[in-house]
Amino acid sequence: MRTLGNGAGLTACLVAAVALLTACTPAREAPAQGAARTLVVADSYPVTHPASRDGIVYFTDRVRELTGGGLEVEYYPSEQLGKATDYVKLVASRAVDIGVVSPPYLSDKLPLSNVGDLPGLSTDSCTTARAVGELTREGGLLHREEFAPRGLRTLFVGVVPQYELFTNGPVTDPAQLAGLLTRSPGGVVDQTLDTLGATPVSLAGPEVYEAMSRGTVDAMTLPPMSAVPFRLDEVASHATEGAPLGGFTLTFAISEALWQELPQSHRDAMARAGEETSRHLCAVMDEQTEQARSTLEDGGMTFTSLSPAQQQRWQAAVASVRAEWAADMEDRGRPGRAALTAMQTALDRARDGDVEAAR
Repeated sequence: MRTLGNGAGLTACLVAAVALLTACTPAREAPAQGAARTLVVADSYPVTHPASRDGIVYFTDRVRELTGGGLEVEYYPSEQLGKATDYVKLVASRAVDIGVVSPPYLSDKLPLSNVGDLPGLSTDSCTTARAVGELTREGGLLHREEFAPRGLRTLFVGVVPQYELFTNGPVTDPAQLAGLLTRSPGGVVDQTLDTLGATPVSLAGPEVYEAMSRGTVDAMTLPPMSAVPFRLDEVASHATEGAPLGGFTLTFAISEALWQELPQSHRDAMARAGEETSRHLCAVMDEQTEQARSTLEDGGMTFTSLSPAQQQRWQAAVASVRAEWAADMEDRGRPGRAALTAMQTALDRARDGDVEAAR
């Protein structure tokens, strides 16, 4: 069965494991033949977040069903076993069996994998998730270049779609961002805001309400589904609808070494569960984005839908961000142009799949 761990018995050891890799990793032997194997699963999300409820929990429940209880799970959410930046090491070192690996938080370790978050590529969670999934699965460019060399194998992908700009006045043109102190989650969103003339300000989610209410910042970049729990409708009057500011990709990964130890039937079950989870999670993300817009509008916020001409101006303004990102990757010895091309091609295939499915 899936159990929620409290983290007390493992936390000290796993914190040390971040620095010492495997020096403190608890010894966990393979189960006896015919016995269920219990996997330690951990992430940085509260259990109410879609990445938890409709992501890893959905995945592990399906794995248990498909293996007939052959794989069980101890689940440690909410940073019990480490912060979001820790899991790439914790999973690779096998201190954690399955963990969240979010490229936006790991630009120093997985820089190419930020390609899915670049502005102007896609505003749809499912399209982006399918494209990133193609690049991160075995044989894909991101798998070859970044995940496999770190001993990681992705199990499924999630995408928080479409950052929007929250302000106290309507914004329809990218030129209006010039000089605005704007909350940013970091990564490529910082680069996008710099290009548009805004000044990115790093703020944790719980700080956004006070910062906006006090005028510490002029604007916020957030996905609508994240703006609801922070009650931004109380401190901001307007938001863009369709500004191409990029999104936030996340993956859940297992170590390649552990993957190879599992029997083929378990690997097949996890592969199937991963595909099903990616489809389920992206649909939930898109649905909750629409629900969040309605909730914020009910709270008095106005979403300004951009006209086709306005969209073109935004797209032209952010196109240089993608080019500069690719050039920066090349300067660092990474195949940035190939990654951007691969992402654009994968997005085209994902969109074509949508068209075929609709026929």
